[in-house]
Amino acid sequence: MIYYKTSQVVPGKGDAWMFYECNDDQSVRRYMTYIPATRELDKVPNPFIKKLQRPDMLQPCEDEEFFQYWPEEEATPTTQDAVSEHLRERGVYARTHFNPDMTVMEAMLVHTKVAEVFAAFHLGGCSSCGISEIETVGQVCMAYGVDVDILLDVLEELMVDDDASAPADPILKSIAPSESDPAGVGSDEK
Repeated sequence: MIYYKTSQVVPGKGDAWMFYECNDDQSVRRYMTYIPATRELDKVPNPFIKKLQRPDMLQPCEDEEFFQYWPEEEATPTTQDAVSEHLRERGVYARTHFNPDMTVMEAMLVHTKVAEVFAAFHLGGCSSCGISEIETVGQVCMAYGVDVDILLDVLEELMVDDDASAPADPILKSIAPSESDPAGVGSDEK
């Protein structure tokens, strides 16, 4: 096994460390994210993305460092149901507004501050890190080496304050779904 680590700043939470356990061919076996300031630990025992993205951005780490957060006796991947149940016991519920398969445009239609969150993660917002509105959130995260689970958790936190959930941009507002037009296709009235 080969072990890597990297860190990134999570707005409002401080540094987050991602640790990866990889097979000898550098395919990801499992990974976790640890935020020391909040003591949050998110384990992904069987990730659906197996390719190690941007290995040049990672630092090698010792297996002991990995196992201090994920002991060897827990090495057997658990089922998604077991992971979900564990999260529910901790008061964490499934994401209901954002997912890695939605496009960037779809995410931006959900809440007015999505673009700010993307910019905080250096996804769009400047000429060197432009993103396409037709790419999925998962694709953008893979391309820029951002942990998709952390980004989605921060986006879900936006929904705690429902006051600002409608798009502020008049163009986005005109194409966003509403109660009278749930499909967001517009009215045929003249």
